[in-house]
Amino acid sequence: MQDLTPDNVSISLEKGVLAPFYLFYGPEEFWIELTLDKVKKDLIPDSVKEFNLEILYGGEISPQEILNRAHLLPFMSSHRLIIVRGTENFAQSDLGLFLPYLDSPVDFTCIIWVSGKADLTGAFYKRFRERGRAVHFRKLSERQAYSWIQKRAKELGLSIDRNASEILYQMVGSSLRDLFSEILKLSLRHPNSRIGVDQIEELATFSRLFTVFDLVDYVSKKDASHAIAALGRLFDTQGRDSNATLGILGMVARQVRLILKTKSGLTIGGGRRGVTDRLRPLPNFVIEKCIAQERFWQEGELEEALNHIYDADGLIRSGVRGDLVLEGLIFQLCFPASS
Repeated sequence: MQDLTPDNVSISLEKGVLAPFYLFYGPEEFWIELTLDKVKKDLIPDSVKEFNLEILYGGEISPQEILNRAHLLPFMSSHRLIIVRGTENFAQSDLGLFLPYLDSPVDFTCIIWVSGKADLTGAFYKRFRERGRAVHFRKLSERQAYSWIQKRAKELGLSIDRNASEILYQMVGSSLRDLFSEILKLSLRHPNSRIGVDQIEELATFSRLFTVFDLVDYVSKKDASHAIAALGRLFDTQGRDSNATLGILGMVARQVRLILKTKSGLTIGGGRRGVTDRLRPLPNFVIEKCIAQERFWQEGELEEALNHIYDADGLIRSGVRGDLVLEGLIFQLCFPASS
């Protein structure tokens, strides 16, 4: 059977028809944690959680002990919940001991196995797929992330429109943890409200990522003086360690690639419509910005810029001071040798 999505679990939870067992797996660990928190909150009353909720760890407890606890009757609640983390730490022979239970589970206990495995091979993992109880927390595309933002906002009492979710994604990036953090800030600043572009732009002024976009815009226009000033503000807010400087470098690299893609699209024909098709699913305001910025660059300059960025990445990762590398890179990008 096809894997479930996390939203399938949420819908079942809302209907009160949660299955007796699931396997949560996939690369989006933060989304897994959000879903587990929702199950814990909605399935077990707070007053009796200490009696009916257990979090266990593979490799630290035997399968038989987990199954023994699954058969314990709930205390002043209709359900018990057992979360088994690190399922991949069980030996294959131990995983096999769970198979009879999966064929005949008790209906008052929900066991959620959480696994870091991406390749679901072996009888234990296959059984979840056969029963339709494998929940895949997959990496989201940019378009899927817009929907994710809107759903998480709704859960926090907000209504966020499509344009606002697109801008939030462009401001924050693809990290679901960071996106959720910004949505949470919005819910605190504008409780039970409709969120549009104005509210996102207001949020951006308080976000350390806002000046990243300032920097990228100035570099894209080859405005060296303003770009260096923006870089300085970034160092003041984010620091100068390698993680911070590599993050800034990544944003600059992304924009250079987008401008190169835009220029290539215009070169081969198709005009603005052709560029729009090439850059989808980016929101329109980002596409329009790329079209406006490509006129500052020759195609050879953009390719040269990517080479400089690659060299800068290597220098920072080798231990050279990232702030000095970035300052030198900004001048290289704003004053390309080939111009």
